[in-house]
Amino acid sequence: MAPGYGDVRLSLEMIPDTVNLEEPFDITCKITNCSERTMDLVLEMCNTCSIHWCGVSGRQLGKLSPSSSLSLPLRVLSSVQGLQSISGLRLTDTFLKRTYEYDDIAQVCVVCPYMNPES
Repeated sequence: MAPGYGDVRLSLEMIPDTVNLEEPFDITCKITNCSERTMDLVLEMCNTCSIHWCGVSGRQLGKLSPSSSLSLPLRVLSSVQGLQSISGLRLTDTFLKRTYEYDDIAQVCVVCPYMNPES
């Protein structure tokens, strides 16, 4: 794997550009094991003041072999308008008890669908 990614790389496969305020939207993350050992991963989703994760936090993702990856669909909701940063994902390798934090993964534009643009 490319240097500089650490043991676990998180990238986005799918995320919308624009979403509606207080309406859940889906993103797809790709988690890649960049280490030379098998990892046993647990996903924790930490809410921020504007981004709220929908679903079970503390979910076991299972074992991930070296150089392998998995796609992970997630649901998110934003409670604040404007350009919002997607943050708050934590992956813990239970073998080494090491936590990897992922903040500012991407940005989405959150709009209010109820506002009249003419007013």
